[in-house]
Amino acid sequence: MFDVGFWEILLIGVVSLLVIGPEKLPEVARNVGRWVGKVQRFVAGVKSDLHRELESGELRKLIGDQEEQIRELKEMVKDTQRDVSKVAGDASELAREGLEQLRKTVDDSATPAESGDAAPATPTENNSVAANERISKS
Repeated sequence: MFDVGFWEILLIGVVSLLVIGPEKLPEVARNVGRWVGKVQRFVAGVKSDLHRELESGELRKLIGDQEEQIRELKEMVKDTQRDVSKVAGDASELAREGLEQLRKTVDDSATPAESGDAAPATPTENNSVAANERISKS
C-alpha cells in the first residue's frame, strides 16, 4: 500500500518523540497501532467481500451456461427420439407390406394348385417372385 522504508519510520519516530514527548508516546503508539489494525482488518474484509461477489457472479454465469447446454442437449435428445420413432415406424410399415405381399404370393400360388389348373409352385419360386416384387417396388 504505502512504501515506507526504515529511514522514514525512524524519522517519524524522532518527530513524534519531539512533538508528543516521551511520556505520552507509548500511549499514542498503542492507539495508532490499534487504528492501523482496524483499518487493515476492514480493508481485508472489503477485499474478501468483493472477491466472493466476483466468484458468485462467475458461478452464476457458469450455471446459466450449463443450463443452456442442458436445454440444447434435451432438444437434441427429443429430436433424435422423434427421428428414431419415425424410422422405426417406417421400417415396421415396410415389414408389414412385405409380409402382406408374401401372404398374397403364397395365397395366389396355393389357389391354382387347389383348382388343379397349374402345377404347384416350389417354395424357391415363391420366394424369388416376392423378392422380385419388393425390389421392383423399391
